Amino acid sequence: MQDLEYEALSWGLPMQHLHTIQAEARHVDMFGHVNNAWYVAWAMDCAWGHSEALGLDFTAYERVGIGCVVREHRFTYLAAAHAGDGVVIGTAIIRNDGKLRLTRGFELRRAGDDRLLVRGETDFVSISLASGRATRMPADYVRLYAPADATQRSRASRTQG
Repeated sequence: MQDLEYEALSWGLPMQHLHTIQAEARHVDMFGHVNNAWYVAWAMDCAWGHSEALGLDFTAYERVGIGCVVREHRFTYLAAAHAGDGVVIGTAIIRNDGKLRLTRGFELRRAGDDRLLVRGETDFVSISLASGRATRMPADYVRLYAPADATQRSRASRTQG
C-alpha cells in the first residue's frame, strides 16, 4: 500500500501522524491473533513518532526539563490482526488543557481491507523530569501539541515500523 493510500483509509479522526507495522509471528499469542499488548506498544511508537516529527523528542524534553508521561490508556479491541497483516496506526491530539494534560486518540486499521482493529485514547500529564511531579506545560508544548482539526488530515506525517 502506498503512503497516499494510508490517508484514504476511513479515519474517524483528522490524523496528525501515521505509523505502519507488519504483524509478525512474534506478535501472535496462543489465541492465534496479535496480542492486545502489541497494539498499545504500537500506539506508543506512533505517539513518539509524532512527537519527534514535531521536534519534541526526548532530547528536547531533557533540554526543557519537562516531559509528557502516560496517565491512563483506554483501548477498545474490535477485530484481530494476524501474522503477515499490515497495520496502520494513526494518532491525533484530541484534547490539550494548555496546563497539565493532553489526550491522544488512536486508531489501528488493517492496511489490506481498512478494517478498524482498535480504537483508543491515552491521557498524558506534563511532569518535571527532575522531580517527577506534575508541572505546567511550556508554551511550545501547548502550541505543538495542539488538538487536530479537519485541515490537518492531509498533512499527516508518516513513519514506517
